[in-house]
Amino acid sequence: MTKRNYATVNPCVMCQPMGSALAFKGIENTMVLYHGSQGCSTYMRLHLAHHFREPVDIASSSLSEKGAVYGGRENLKKGLRNVINRYRPKVIGVATTCLAETIGDDVPAIIREFKEEEGIGDNPEKDIIIIPVSTPSYGESHVSGYIKSLDAIVRKFTEKPESPEKPKIPEDTEIMDYMENMEIMGYTDILEKEKARESMGNAKSPGMKKEAPYPIKTSNGKLNIISVESVSPADVREMKEILAETAGGYIFLPDISDTFDAPLRDHLPKIAPGGTPLSEIADMPDSRASLGLGVVSTNLAVKYLETSHGVPGHNVPIPIGLSNTDLFFMELVRILGCPIPEKYQKERGRLLDAMVDVHKYLYGVKAAVYGDPDTVFSLTTFMLELGMNPVLVTTGSKSRNFEKRIKQIFEEIRPELEPVVLDGIDFDSLKDAVKECSPEILIGNSNGRYIARALDIPLVRVGLPIHDRVGAQRILTVGYRGALELLDRITNIILEVTDTFTAPVQPEPEIYAGNGAENEYAEELQ
Repeated sequence: MTKRNYATVNPCVMCQPMGSALAFKGIENTMVLYHGSQGCSTYMRLHLAHHFREPVDIASSSLSEKGAVYGGRENLKKGLRNVINRYRPKVIGVATTCLAETIGDDVPAIIREFKEEEGIGDNPEKDIIIIPVSTPSYGESHVSGYIKSLDAIVRKFTEKPESPEKPKIPEDTEIMDYMENMEIMGYTDILEKEKARESMGNAKSPGMKKEAPYPIKTSNGKLNIISVESVSPADVREMKEILAETAGGYIFLPDISDTFDAPLRDHLPKIAPGGTPLSEIADMPDSRASLGLGVVSTNLAVKYLETSHGVPGHNVPIPIGLSNTDLFFMELVRILGCPIPEKYQKERGRLLDAMVDVHKYLYGVKAAVYGDPDTVFSLTTFMLELGMNPVLVTTGSKSRNFEKRIKQIFEEIRPELEPVVLDGIDFDSLKDAVKECSPEILIGNSNGRYIARALDIPLVRVGLPIHDRVGAQRILTVGYRGALELLDRITNIILEVTDTFTAPVQPEPEIYAGNGAENEYAEELQ
């Protein structure tokens, strides 16, 4: 928000229901239903379809003026019946919108009532699982909607039979709490209570024998990978390939590699095949460990599996760039004790060779990067490794950890630089910041193209959404290969706009000298 505005102008984030769709669409045989007005689902379908270039179905309870006044109970029940009859899903993710949250519909209670009326139980093997998530658009962003949804999915499939129902988010956690905190206040309350109970257990008298924090159990030997919202299907495929050659057994959540990048088929299925199998989600508590991608935003699913099921949780940055990919592999080695295949050692060597090749073009180039918090963090780290100068580092999400993490990485790699770090901004304020910092290149999603065009600054499109180019679902940024492809894109754009490439010096043929030189050159040849 700029000094001249008292409201958000062209937000730099998407709303929470968008994040819920990204999470649920990576689950096997799952359909998403928005409890709200028809326009919400229409907007989300269009937004995702333009980015992934795939058909995206999202149902709606289609609340109207009548529902806003008298409540949306019957609309939600009717919507659930229609989804079940037409799509036959195994899971339905019910995400709330502004309207449903404003009128105060008790969605979990309505769903319980619906299940009783329809005779639907809670057995994943034979019943339809309905998962409600509170995602009002006026609170936080698509990042938190994604985090909440993954947490709800994991809790639903892994909760113990004797466990009481998850506490409802306190009524006093309202808009201001959402806007101030990137860590989802209602869910953080649950985690704090779990920590308090754990602390009470550790506070027993010194003479008593300390109990093991978690019961001894049989491990399935797998590794849980819980991803972030901004990776592409190509990124997911790359990470799954790495895991298959290192970890062996793994559970990747959510898996959008096929659901958002499907091959052409003779008959279009109502629900895209693919996604994380439900049986694997249920098996996550028996895994050896959980590895969450992203270190800025809180990964609630990783925390839940650790506190409730004793699965050791670890977090690493999104593996974009050299050091972040190194950290990813090092964590795999530390957790699993597996060697790094020679294939990836060679890829790392090629990346290093390319970084040396282009250093003379990229060193000192001033850049502005924007997007989701963890994506921006990893991109900034990579730019510092390349010798670039990220003068402006921003995110549209409100985050308590963002500035601290960004400045920490600057101190570790380039302490002499002093970047401008902003969070919770809109594109109007981003444009003002770009004018002040005068970067030579922008790195972020396609929504920044208007700034790039107005200020005549080249834009490298990374992240979500990318609506003005095709192939967003195939853009690879993770791993050594992804870093190499991103490095080539950044360098080629710099070369294109600056014309700094110098080819080997060759004598100019006299034929190009003009003034009749063409005839003289022809005579010499004779």
